[in-house]
Order: sequence, then structure tokens, then C-alpha cells
Amino acid sequence: MKKEILVDVAEDEVRIALVEDGHLVELFIERAEEKNIAGNIYQGRVVNVLKGLRSAFLDLGLERNAFLPLVDLPAEQREIRKGDRLLVQIVKEPMGNKGAKVTARISLPGRYLVFMPNVEHIGISRKILDNKERRRLGEIINEITPPGAGFVVRTEASGHHRKDLIRECKYLLNLWRMIEKKKEAIGDGYLVRKAFGLIFYVVRELFTEEVDSLTINSRAEYKQVRSYVRMTDPNLLRKVRLYKKKLPLFEVYDLESQISKMKDQKILLPCGGSIIIEQGEALTAIDVNTGKFAGGESLEETAFLTNCQAAEEIMRQVHLRNIGGLVIIDFIEMKQKKHREQVMDILRQQALRDKAKIDLLPITKLGLVEMSRQRRRESIINTLCRPCPYCEGSGLVFSEKTMFIKIKKEILRIATQIENKDLNIFMNPRIAPLFEEKSVEHISKITGKRIKIRPDYKLHIEEFNITP
Repeated sequence: MKKEILVDVAEDEVRIALVEDGHLVELFIERAEEKNIAGNIYQGRVVNVLKGLRSAFLDLGLERNAFLPLVDLPAEQREIRKGDRLLVQIVKEPMGNKGAKVTARISLPGRYLVFMPNVEHIGISRKILDNKERRRLGEIINEITPPGAGFVVRTEASGHHRKDLIRECKYLLNLWRMIEKKKEAIGDGYLVRKAFGLIFYVVRELFTEEVDSLTINSRAEYKQVRSYVRMTDPNLLRKVRLYKKKLPLFEVYDLESQISKMKDQKILLPCGGSIIIEQGEALTAIDVNTGKFAGGESLEETAFLTNCQAAEEIMRQVHLRNIGGLVIIDFIEMKQKKHREQVMDILRQQALRDKAKIDLLPITKLGLVEMSRQRRRESIINTLCRPCPYCEGSGLVFSEKTMFIKIKKEILRIATQIENKDLNIFMNPRIAPLFEEKSVEHISKITGKRIKIRPDYKLHIEEFNITP
């Protein structure tokens, strides 16, 4: 499988795509006026403490106060009061009407290590399975960890030399010293340290030996990325490329059409079936349909084959669209337990490829699966789209027949209030054909008015005007 990272830098936004064999797997967008703040460190002022909810609210100088669970405070700081100053880090972006979620347990992530300056703990990624390697990494980290602090060894550290880990450790310790100095010099509600931008986040998190290439269309960003990669993993420098062609980078890889399809509710499966994704504020519902597919030897076999393809596509779409929170999947009913288990196995395997935490409950006899996915940032659909101004987000508008009846009733009602013998009825051209000659004559006879139907392309299907 060929994996590529494509970085499209434009004046108004930065877009980064993770592509596997030509298929868009993950999309990141950062717009000039909507910079992400997750990972930023602030000096905040406590404005309210709610002991009953075990939480506090802090003024960070942002639009809305941030939410701090008291459990995220070190034990010696949990008796905080209004007016106290705290150094906190954004762990979840503001969403909708909710302010940011913060923690007082600061963490500074590197490529191989995560430094926790006020948490005395040594941890090693569970994905590193080799016991000998775990012992080696544990010995190195125990030697370099300062008193009262801690490190988490990331999966990427596996197999890397001691000097690479020590170099990054020194970098993170120096960064923390700079943060401590700055927090003493500033007042409340000020940014102490801004997290790396989107490009460096993706390079740090996704650019590994498994990736075949990282292509950037900006010379300035290309140089900065090379400097960062040279410091963190020089072996990857050969994979960093500058895109110089005139044709837009995303068009060359046919990504624009794939991005456009991300707003579609219905996704067709190779077998002819489909899945329908309906995103709500509280949960996302995903329905699986066989459609035209009838390739199985029985109804059970057809349902099973469709569900298998659907399970893979659902997890791909959840990852791609960055759907978070509660997800309910309605698979086609399968009678055989072994078929239900095989579909669950596909979901579990695909979930392992996602960096967000995913919890899956067993499939029911009726084919329902409950899944929760960690909401790490705003859904990509909310970034790309807004509610339809015509249906106002309902996804529905009145049918042509409904509007015909509605307009007819309004003509009959308003005709008695207008003295003029002529009535002009302006309406969307999709409604006008329903007002046939006999229908118009009938209305004229009842009202005693001369009715003129006036199609108007400027009018929405639910809009109409009745004028003399």
C-alpha cells in the first residue's frame, strides 16, 4: 500500500491529505482566521468553582471561559478559589456554544517522547509489544527523567537509538524552562506557549517510515519542515519533496472530487449496496442498505457480504469525516452469530488504525452496533459546510405538490382582500407547471380574478408572491 502526505499551502488555508493508494484517508484543514488552539498553554484566572460538578471555569482571554475538571489538577492544587492563577493547557477545542476544555497536567509532545513536567510517571506505549525493547526504553527514560516529572515513550520510539531519545529529552526540558520563565513575566489570560501549527502536527504524528513521501507546494514551509525532520528523524529527509508543477497539487491526485463527496449522506459500496450517514448534534446514525445487490446465495449471505463492505467503509468515513461522540450503526439483520462476529472483527481491526480512542459494543441480533469515538477536533464537515439556507439544516423542503396546494389556498384567501381584477402569482419555475390552464380557469372562476402565473428563478421553491 502506497501512503503519501500532501500539503497544499494557500493564502487562505492549509490543507493536508493522507492518501493511501489514491484514496483520501484523512483530511486536515487550518484556515487563516480559524487557527486551532488545542495544545496551547495559557496562564488562566479562576472565575468560578463548582464543587458539586467537580469543575472550575477559567478566563484565558478567549471568547468563552474554559472548563477545567478538578480531577485534572494535582492533589495539592484541588482546593482552588476564585481569583487563583493556573497554568493550563487546551485539550479540546471550543465547539458550538461550549468553551474549551483544559487540564493543569501539562504535556509537551515530541516525536518519540511526551514530557509531563508536573506528573511523576514513566509510561511506555502499549503498542510496543516486545518485552526486551520495553526494558531498553524504560532504562533510558529512567536515567534521563528529572525528579518530580515524567515521560511517556511513544510507539515511534521503538527501535531508535539512545542518542535520539536523549536529544529530544533535552529539547523538551529546555522548552519547559522557557515556559516557566514566561509564565512569571505575564498576567492572567495570556498565551504562554502556542502549540505547533497544523503542518508540524501532521509531520510529528503521521510522517513515519511507513509513509512513502511528504509533498509540499510551498518552498518556505518545505524548508521549515526539512529543518524539523532533520532534528527529529534525519532518515526521513529523503522523503520530503517540493512540488513545483503549475497544476494544483490536489487536482493532480484527484482529491478535490473526493473532498466534495465528503458532504454526501449516501455512499455507494462496490457491491451495489450503500450506507447513509446522518450527523446530529448528539449522535450520528449510520444505516446500511443492500440496494441493488443480490449476489449472495441466500438473504443471509447477501446481508453478510454487504455488511462486511459496509463495516470497512463506515470506519473509513468516520475517520475521514472526523465524526466524534456516539455513533449508532444499523447493519442489515444477520441470523447467524458467526456472521455478526465477523462483521464486528472488521470494525475492531479498522478501529486500530485510528489514533482517536474508539469503544465498540457487541452487535445485537437486530444488527445494531453502538460506538463512541473520541472527539479530538471539530468535524471536517462542520469546517467545510454550513447548514443549507433553504431548508435551514432540516434536509427537507416542501414538495412541488404541497406548494401548489399551499399557493392555491393563499390565492383563494387573499383574493377577497384585493380590489384589483388582476392577480400576478410569482413562484419558483418548478411549481408553475402544476398550475395547468384548467386549474387556473377554475381558480379565476371562484375568485372572479384574472390569474397570471409568473415563474421566477430568483424565488426559492417555498417562496411565492401574490401581487395585483
